[in-house]
Amino acid sequence: MELMSPRHLKAASWLILAILVGVGYVWQGGEFALGVLAGGLVAVINFHLLHQALRVLVERAQALPEGAAGQAKAFFAVRQILRFFALLFIIYLLVSSGWVNILGLVLGLSTVVLTLILAAVNEIIKLKKKEANPSHGTSHLVS
Repeated sequence: MELMSPRHLKAASWLILAILVGVGYVWQGGEFALGVLAGGLVAVINFHLLHQALRVLVERAQALPEGAAGQAKAFFAVRQILRFFALLFIIYLLVSSGWVNILGLVLGLSTVVLTLILAAVNEIIKLKKKEANPSHGTSHLVS
């Protein structure tokens, strides 16, 4: 089973964000679409930063001795906590300033979650199609 790579997930997230902003603009107007855009930017950029940080952590942890790998993991944890509080502050600013529609912001923040759900549904559909096709070399009948 070939899962979507982080690169494909990022591209799919940008596509879903564009669709959500467009639909939000047509459905609810500019303020709602701005909320979706702001929330989506926060979510997609956060996902990108998390991917980069995890990639760096894995590369460093493999190259370092055991004790130093623990320090790299601790540094990663502290960095993620700081990033979390930065995200909270950004969301607080967006909500408290009244620049964006709160429901649009929540929908935008859900962009990566929607992408992951759609990717999972896509993988399930591919597995079901493969399971239903007897030419894939299964030795038993699928019921």
